Amino acid sequence: MANNRIFYAMQQVAVDPQNRKTRPAAASEYQAVPGVQSVSMTTSFSLEQAFELGQVEIYENIEGVPSIEMTINRLLDGSVPLYVLGAGSFENADVVTTAATNEVGIALGIFDEASSSVGGNTPISQVTIVDAVMTNVAYTMGVDGNFTEEVGFSSNEKAWYLGGEHECTNALWASGFVTGASRFDAADAPDSVMGVQRREYFDRTNSVLPNEIPDSGFKIQSINVSADFGREDLFQLGDKGPYAKAATFPIEVSCSIEVLSTGGDQINAVSSGCTAVATCASLNQLTDQTIIIKTCDGTVLDLGAKNKLSSVSYGGGDAGGGNVTTTFDYVTYNKLSISGSGSITV
Repeated sequence: MANNRIFYAMQQVAVDPQNRKTRPAAASEYQAVPGVQSVSMTTSFSLEQAFELGQVEIYENIEGVPSIEMTINRLLDGSVPLYVLGAGSFENADVVTTAATNEVGIALGIFDEASSSVGGNTPISQVTIVDAVMTNVAYTMGVDGNFTEEVGFSSNEKAWYLGGEHECTNALWASGFVTGASRFDAADAPDSVMGVQRREYFDRTNSVLPNEIPDSGFKIQSINVSADFGREDLFQLGDKGPYAKAATFPIEVSCSIEVLSTGGDQINAVSSGCTAVATCASLNQLTDQTIIIKTCDGTVLDLGAKNKLSSVSYGGGDAGGGNVTTTFDYVTYNKLSISGSGSITV
């Protein structure tokens, strides 16, 4: 009996951190990702038009290389970070340049809607993406709601498998199902004993925040960390698809910290500096800041010691009764180390 729809309980995302492209696909090479909140996928076909003298109609609409973009949003819950799976290992995730070059496989299975869980079941259809590289990553932590991790992937290789004869003979790496992971049953729960990470699980004691933020970083409302790898397709004669999707350096890493204001942002901005007697050394008003963000489930976001304030915004506190908030935006480049608990089991 065919499904009437697809909803959250019918889907499972699994990642092969080593992009082995086994023919046919080996379910044992994929690790199911827990705590996933949403998955989106967009496939674009690049078309280039060729016209000719003598007629107004198009001569040929030339098909280029397909581009697949997938975004996965998940909860921070003590399991291995998706960024680490995307990097291929905890060691790779420690160096952004290494993490940016790793390729992974991703399988999105769609299961029978009549089942109460996907655990131990076989999908009725599955899309497999190989040679996928990370394009962006974002971490969101706020006083309201759950802490989340969102990672974007990009590839040029995607194929569907319905369990019968494979329709794309050039994609035998998609000719097998990834069975629903055994943990995906009624007893499934976050790996962290504390559960899903929320405001009370921000490790304020062991985190390192910029000393430019008033009140020693207390009264924090939200922290957002993001990085965009950018991608450039590298081609060679004789092949239609790119032989690499190279990251675009330098990679900008941003950190936005919002606090409830008690005395203004307290950031001076004077073009000639703030000292009475200007010297070459006194003309700059900003200093490098260390940012290390930790949560109680073991997640660590290390942005290094060369973060600089790019902007500060003061707002709110209107006559409607709202509170004044101040947002400090920091930026650094080519430094993002992510670690956490959990393990890669494939």
